[in-house]
Amino acid sequence: MKTKKKIIPDPLYDDIKARHVVLFAGAGISTEMAPYGTPTFYDIIKAKARYPAKLPPPPFPDLMQYFCEKVDGGQRNRLTREILDRIAWFSAPGEVNNFATMFHHLVAEISQFDSIVTTNWDPFFERSLNILVPMVEDKDLAFWDDKKKQVLKIHGCVTRPYTLVVTTDDYRSCIQRYPLIFNKLRDLIATKTIIFVGYGLTDSDFRLIFDDITSRLGSLRKLAYAYDPNASDESIDFWRERGVSVIKEPGVALLYELRQRLEKDGLKPPRGLTMFMDRQAERIRNIHHKRSSLSSPGAFVSAMYQDGLLHSLNKVLIYDYLGESNDLAKHEEDLTQTLKRMLKKRDVKEIAYYAGRLEIVKRFNARDSSRIPAYFDMDRFKPSHTFRAYLTPSHVSQVSRSIAPGRRSRPR
Repeated sequence: MKTKKKIIPDPLYDDIKARHVVLFAGAGISTEMAPYGTPTFYDIIKAKARYPAKLPPPPFPDLMQYFCEKVDGGQRNRLTREILDRIAWFSAPGEVNNFATMFHHLVAEISQFDSIVTTNWDPFFERSLNILVPMVEDKDLAFWDDKKKQVLKIHGCVTRPYTLVVTTDDYRSCIQRYPLIFNKLRDLIATKTIIFVGYGLTDSDFRLIFDDITSRLGSLRKLAYAYDPNASDESIDFWRERGVSVIKEPGVALLYELRQRLEKDGLKPPRGLTMFMDRQAERIRNIHHKRSSLSSPGAFVSAMYQDGLLHSLNKVLIYDYLGESNDLAKHEEDLTQTLKRMLKKRDVKEIAYYAGRLEIVKRFNARDSSRIPAYFDMDRFKPSHTFRAYLTPSHVSQVSRSIAPGRRSRPR
């Protein structure tokens, strides 16, 4: 049986695992991706500007400059409105938005991608990665945090129309307008491996970006990688001589293979496990609400246990969603020790609660997707699939003391 060829070279995979990469994303992974990105924004503006057909197609910023001069008397208002309308269409809920943000959501699942640079104007990366402050202007850098995912938007954002880098004049002035943003870009490029996705290697935009990088770092720059499914053999040879390894695959193929390899190496929980945990959270929540009105000792103990389940489920799912690293093995050890202390104290409320917390973390670390017990048996001090309204007399008295007036349960 023929082995499937890896599309992520081992040196690049090693850099990704070590978080030594910068993901450099262009419009080909969002609004300009076929089929919904056809016709492209370039084609739309070219038609509206009535650019002479007899002339060769101009570079992207030159065409945008031509549109402003011919259609809007040199002003930027109409071009900005065209950009806003384009992105608004992709932002509306539905299939078009799902397609345009598919890449972004996949990136959000990979914690190893913590530095993302984009020339895109849309807000899809920061929304998908739950980033409140994307780096668009110099003053935003006050909130840069190396411990969290960051998005550097070197061509501005539609949420701040005055920052958009679109025309030839914009390209010439953007570095002077936001010197700190571009200093951060140089720092990332100088210290990490670049992965280009969403760019055609013949695009003028790609050439402008790469020329800027090479002119600043020269032969000391690291080998860069570019994923372009439409690259020609001539283009691949051309860029190889300039320090770019071209892989003829789309960006999403990179992310799918990366997820598989990280899961295989135990560096990423399987998607099936997180989906299972999400369904179990909904199931436990429903049971918790149904039993919350019951006043029996068994209901109270199970409610505290369910609180623990839900708190840990929420924790592991949020960490996975945010793509943040989290030492759950150490967390399991800490919870185990805490539960032992509660057992010595015979603190019924805390025993049930921490048993629930530990149950989820143990299962997550063990990649256990079997059905989670929804109740707690205080006679055996174990999670149970069966609800018992009443316990042994000794446990009834213990629980009664735990819920006596003035003893409040944990906040939910």
